[in-house]
Amino acid sequence: MFPVLHIGPLAVQTPGLILILGLWIGWDLAEKYFLKVGIPPAKAYTLVGIGLTTAVVGGRLAYAAENVSAFAASPASLISLNLSLWDLPGGVLLGLAGCIAYGLYHKLNFWPLLDSLTPSFAVIMIAMALANLASGNAFGEPTHLPWSIFLWGEWRHPSQIYETLGAVSVLIWVLRRASRLDLNNRLQLAAGGLFLEFVAWSAGLRIFLEMFRGDGALLVGQIRAAQVVAWIILGLGLFLRGERKCETMNQGLRRDIDYGSPYPHS
Repeated sequence: MFPVLHIGPLAVQTPGLILILGLWIGWDLAEKYFLKVGIPPAKAYTLVGIGLTTAVVGGRLAYAAENVSAFAASPASLISLNLSLWDLPGGVLLGLAGCIAYGLYHKLNFWPLLDSLTPSFAVIMIAMALANLASGNAFGEPTHLPWSIFLWGEWRHPSQIYETLGAVSVLIWVLRRASRLDLNNRLQLAAGGLFLEFVAWSAGLRIFLEMFRGDGALLVGQIRAAQVVAWIILGLGLFLRGERKCETMNQGLRRDIDYGSPYPHS
């Protein structure tokens, strides 16, 4: 693993650098799709900035709430650049809350916005997997397969590499589907369909990959807490995807009746 990258006299945390690069690439990719779904770029940029800020601050505060005694002894740690002092679920939830609050206030079209950001989410998934590879987090179960890696005193499944390959496959699929977001502010996919399909595929991938993880909390037998959560997300994502598809088909039928013109749907 490569937790620290030495550049001359500088010691840079490799996981943090990877995540920053992932955010930068993802942001650059998002710009391509904002106009395709009719989202004003200026408002989209502000929304994403608010989301990132609330995610960073919220994740640190959530981590501090879980480790009150440690932060009480060292309050300056609240502004530390150490990325390990950050709670992922808390950061994601508060980041989404910030985005939703801004979007509701400015009456942004919610589902097309999520569609335009989906390729960025897929890129960030890859960055997170590579950051775990660099830090040694999200390590695998002990094994003696020919491709196992030596980590934390044992030969283990290279779960971080599995996750990276899975995230790359999801990105390739997302980019192919994203080509169906046209330039005339009409979705050949149901609005929100791309995002919900991404959520479902990512949840399915998590269910499979958790079998190789060595750090997950077990509930019953070999069933992990993360798998239960992923099953719930998968079911919700598929349900909402069906709802969005039905709504788009109904809109198409109404449009055919009113104007006699076809409405693209999938």
